[in-house]
Amino acid sequence: MSADGRDDEDEFVAEYEHATAADIIDEAEPSATDEGGDAEDDEGAVAGSFAPEIEVSPQAPAPENTLFVALGVCLTILALADTVVGLSLVLVAAVVLAVGLTTAVCYGVLVRTTPES
Repeated sequence: MSADGRDDEDEFVAEYEHATAADIIDEAEPSATDEGGDAEDDEGAVAGSFAPEIEVSPQAPAPENTLFVALGVCLTILALADTVVGLSLVLVAAVVLAVGLTTAVCYGVLVRTTPES
């Protein structure tokens, strides 16, 4: 109910227009502007339709990329921790240590297991 005493729900129902045949887009019929176009063009972007022709090969992670990921993880965890429990020096040190240790282990494993290219 609005401030002037009218019921807003009744106005919405009264102003609502049902879809007409002109409002419905029929995909089965070709459009008038499409003159002899390929069926491929009508489909739009299909998964894998714009795949590069070059071969993708695995590479070892770069140290600077690893540090940026670790920094992002640290900041995200600290921001969430700040909203839930508040920050303290012990919490910051524990998060930085845990993320640093996990990052070092993951980096070491990925560098050792990545094939040479």
